[in-house]
Amino acid sequence: MFKRTFALLLTACATLPATAQQPADDSAAIRQVVDTYLQPLLTSHQAAGAIVGVSLRGKRYYYAYGTANDDGSPFTADTIVEIGSCTKVFTTTLFALAAARHQIEPDAPMQRYMPDGVTLQPAAQNVTPLQLADFSSGMPDNPPDAPRDLRYRGIDHYTSADFFRWVSSWSPDGPLPRPYEYSNAGIGVLGAMLANATGRAWNEQLSADILQPLGMTSSFVGPVDVPGRTAEGHLRNGQRALQWPLYAWYAAGAMRSTAADMLRFGEANLGHSEIDGHPVSAELIAAMRDAQKPRYTLPNGVAQQGMAWVTNNGNGSPGLHPEIWKNGGTAGFSSVIVVNPFKDAAIFIAVNQNDTPPAPVAVAIGRHLR
Repeated sequence: MFKRTFALLLTACATLPATAQQPADDSAAIRQVVDTYLQPLLTSHQAAGAIVGVSLRGKRYYYAYGTANDDGSPFTADTIVEIGSCTKVFTTTLFALAAARHQIEPDAPMQRYMPDGVTLQPAAQNVTPLQLADFSSGMPDNPPDAPRDLRYRGIDHYTSADFFRWVSSWSPDGPLPRPYEYSNAGIGVLGAMLANATGRAWNEQLSADILQPLGMTSSFVGPVDVPGRTAEGHLRNGQRALQWPLYAWYAAGAMRSTAADMLRFGEANLGHSEIDGHPVSAELIAAMRDAQKPRYTLPNGVAQQGMAWVTNNGNGSPGLHPEIWKNGGTAGFSSVIVVNPFKDAAIFIAVNQNDTPPAPVAVAIGRHLR
């Protein structure tokens, strides 16, 4: 059992050293906003700890809470965390890049990009890559035949062949496009389709087209253990969680990253043409905007679904501006990335405990930044 004390949790919030931080007075004001909205979440869930990164008008701040590991080591801007489904917006950005390069047609039948030997059911053959990207394909969240036990769910046990055997048996349950249905499996299929369409493996595209250009040198695919830098995840009961496996549908949730790297990604999604002195191509910025673009209104009647990204349009409240966000969760982590274009702000939060939702907190922080 992970042993926590509220004193440790509530007094460990500290601004971390970083070359891109704002002057101390600005940092203190932002810390007060972060404290106001994050500490109640951590207290109510008795969470082990968290790291918060805030980029405001191109300047960065980092705030650490609690502990990253059971040995009491703190979070830093460079602590490696599981970002879970935040991986999806990297995949949809790659999809937008491939579409802009005329390597894949968003509205083409998905059968065209299937791996060799995979023949879809007639009703599934006309599902499109775009419908997979914006959750209107009708594909379920996860393959129903995948093992429930996390220890046996990784790609070594439930292989890519197993995954595509299920994909070849699946059919949407009505006319396309289907109503919104969140799907890890759908983004996993999209990642494989990108590999076939471009001739490059998904992880190679990720590295060459996003991570390297943005200087995201501490972002990884699959389980990783960098001594002194890798945070430990926890279940809601405080016990250590297993590391998130590499699934056969890895393009939906395989990444690990840091607050520093995720702010780089957030700034690029805000349209910054330069990150840490390195230029960001107009092609990449355009692809990010295409991935963010709302495609339809979600069942709540307010938020809009993009390609994995969700846009909140202020819920009709005066003075509020759109926030664009994606959250993620694994067995041991909860995370979110939010970009607020009106304020030129990006917020990343990772909590090293599952089912501890930071998305409403990140949205609130963004709305209260000055």
